[in-house]
Amino acid sequence: MDYLSSGFSKVDGSLDSEVFFSCLRTLSSLPYFQDYKRKSLQLLEPTECRRILEVGCGLGGDAVEVAGMIGEGGYVLAMDSSRGMIERAYEATGKGVSIRCCLGDACRLPFADSSFDGARADRVLQHIAEPRRAFSEMVRVVRAGGRVVVYEPDWGTFIIQGGDGEVSRTMAQLFGETFPSGWIGRQLPGFFREEGLWGIEVRPETFTTDDLDLASRVFDLVNNAHRAEATGRVSEGEAEDWLEDLRVAKYHGRFFCSYTGFLVSGVKPEVSSF
Repeated sequence: MDYLSSGFSKVDGSLDSEVFFSCLRTLSSLPYFQDYKRKSLQLLEPTECRRILEVGCGLGGDAVEVAGMIGEGGYVLAMDSSRGMIERAYEATGKGVSIRCCLGDACRLPFADSSFDGARADRVLQHIAEPRRAFSEMVRVVRAGGRVVVYEPDWGTFIIQGGDGEVSRTMAQLFGETFPSGWIGRQLPGFFREEGLWGIEVRPETFTTDDLDLASRVFDLVNNAHRAEATGRVSEGEAEDWLEDLRVAKYHGRFFCSYTGFLVSGVKPEVSSF
């Protein structure tokens, strides 16, 4: 079984990688994701002749947006650990767009120090078991005065309203626990401070929906419920009862789902000389 929470780190070995591609397309179509993505691109402050690194580029849509902002004099390096993602990102770039695609490991970036004017990661560190190491690598390859921008969810803020309260809390907690780094959102500001970045901005961005079908696609509610039952987190039959309660809640207008992500940015300091 492929799960959205634990499967993005191993897309190429999944039983059905289209599940992950489809999820990314769904997220990119939603106003919430479009809004914070737009803010994150603005925080990069791209100008002419800029070199931008996109860590975990996914299907390549964000890299295309950044390339359009920096103009012909600059370029975007779109990197991902999944060959399938890189293939689709390459297809998305189109002819004449200043994007270079690269297969690579975020924890071991194959670039020299200070290679880029800015670096960005969007919902990537949650899928990495060593997010601090990956973040340090981002900072390393950005030049002094360059900007680092990261958005990450914090699945400790995930809430589901509509079924039995205790079961809903169990389901929400299990979803967060099955990410390699499900509570990364709250850690990000500390990462920025520890790396000595300055001008740090932290912007909470909260997603809400009362659409059960959408929540099921985005938060993998059905698969997660079955996993909770299989692992003994809920008793036999409770998973199906909970899913049915959600459907009833949707019918009566009581279903609600939410989480908060954090958009954090900072500037790499100039190297002091004495």
